[in-house]
Amino acid sequence: MPIVSILMSAATIVLYFFLSLFLPFLAYLIPYYKITRVNLYKKKYSLAVNIIVALILVFINPGYLMLYLIFPYAMEFMFYLFNKIAKRMQVFNRIVLMSIVPTILISLYLYANMDMINYTMNYMITNLPRMKDIVEQVGIETVVAVQESIQESMTLVTNYYIFGAFFVVIVSYFFLFLNLIPSTYKLWKISCYWLIPYMLILWAHKYNISSNLLIENNILECIKWMYVLYGIKVIYSLLDRIGVKANIIKHAISMMIGLQFAPFVFILGALVSFEVIEVKEIKI
Repeated sequence: MPIVSILMSAATIVLYFFLSLFLPFLAYLIPYYKITRVNLYKKKYSLAVNIIVALILVFINPGYLMLYLIFPYAMEFMFYLFNKIAKRMQVFNRIVLMSIVPTILISLYLYANMDMINYTMNYMITNLPRMKDIVEQVGIETVVAVQESIQESMTLVTNYYIFGAFFVVIVSYFFLFLNLIPSTYKLWKISCYWLIPYMLILWAHKYNISSNLLIENNILECIKWMYVLYGIKVIYSLLDRIGVKANIIKHAISMMIGLQFAPFVFILGALVSFEVIEVKEIKI
């Protein structure tokens, strides 16, 4: 068993993990690396890499191992599970369903640590004006603006942490599949049936019969951005049809439009999802 290769693989995974702590959607790099580089070898090789990664994270901080297991390890597990039981499922539907378990795990983790998160943000808001060096360098107006930004972030985290978790997971899966099977991107489809809970929740809000506004609002945002991502794919396909050749240009334009005009792209994705087509098996 090549010891040096195992250590290099483990070190790469740990590096990607710490990178994902700063940019969470980059967590897809870990399952991508393991699928394309590590799991191609024998099971003993894979097991050795996983053990060494776990030992390194525990040595640094046991909490890091918990985060690693919640996400991205759960992401990798769901990928292999669905690749066995749902090969004929449309890619976007597969991505949505695979995102559910990691989203639940991350949401529970955030909920359990919400008091600490709020305490940290409140501490920053309260103590920023007291830091004379910072105030002198950037000015009181900038400090106030930062305080307001932190306050807004705290409100978003408190009210939309489930959606935040889902968004990170689904975007990570989006990039994972986009890197694993880029040639099939134009074939990806999503079911229109995800709009049913969206419409039911809107109906409940209209007639004031909601049972849990926090969860319902988070579900609305999750479904909205599912179709925004699908709308981005639709725009990519349209650009391809009109003759744009460079993939990087098609991806850049479609993602820019999707982020800048999310409500419009949501409607576009939702409308296109009603198209009835033959299900094609996409294997990975």
